[in-house]
Amino acid sequence: MKPWQAQKFLGDVVYDLRNRNMLPVVVMLLLAIVAVPVLVSRSGSSDSPSTLGLGASTSAGSTPENESAVVAYHPGVRDYRQRLNDLTPKDPFVQQGTSASSSSTSSSSDQLAQAVSGSSASSGSGVGGGSTPSGGGGGGSTKVTHHVTYFWWESDVQMGEAGTQLAEQDSVKPFQFLPSSDKPVLTYMGTVGGHQAVFLVSQEVAGVGGQGTCFPSVDACQLLGIDAGKGADLTYQPDGKTYHVQVLRVRRVTGSKPPNF
Repeated sequence: MKPWQAQKFLGDVVYDLRNRNMLPVVVMLLLAIVAVPVLVSRSGSSDSPSTLGLGASTSAGSTPENESAVVAYHPGVRDYRQRLNDLTPKDPFVQQGTSASSSSTSSSSDQLAQAVSGSSASSGSGVGGGSTPSGGGGGGSTKVTHHVTYFWWESDVQMGEAGTQLAEQDSVKPFQFLPSSDKPVLTYMGTVGGHQAVFLVSQEVAGVGGQGTCFPSVDACQLLGIDAGKGADLTYQPDGKTYHVQVLRVRRVTGSKPPNF
């Protein structure tokens, strides 16, 4: 191999190692390969006199090869009667440690009494001396009362033959016929948004006019919505008369019982 080829090969190796971040590792390995034999040879030459001296002064019986691999075990007393001689038999049906539990109970009760009464006395029993703050209820349970409130919307309307005195009907109930059950021109259905009364229009109604909102269309009005303060005119085919409905107010009502519709 020519010198320039060797130089190019070594340059490529160094460039590749540098790109892979392995150049420091390779340098450390080369240093270790050179340094380890030197250090081993120096340590061997410096330790040889002391090793010889230690071998001369150490006895053969203290070497690990001459030590016993089996450890002697002396279990001692194996008879259970002799091992349990120091223990006193106890009746399993008799409660043990009564005195200790009673003393701990009394001490805990004393601590509780001191905490409640706020005193530092170490004698006495119970919680005597404590006082209940006025208005505190004495630690009793608090009675919680729940109230259920119902609310709903009602409409007050006027309806009758157009051009005549309209009859006022307050608190119209759902599914109530207007102006009467004999002439069911409209059927009250309820309210929308708390401001508009909704009516079901009879199939005998030929036309609807006024300030109401028809659904799905004016020509085929099936539902009629009228805001409070507004009215509408409806032509009823059976008698050929026109009836006027006026929504006076839409109000919210609350009560402790549900509405009786």
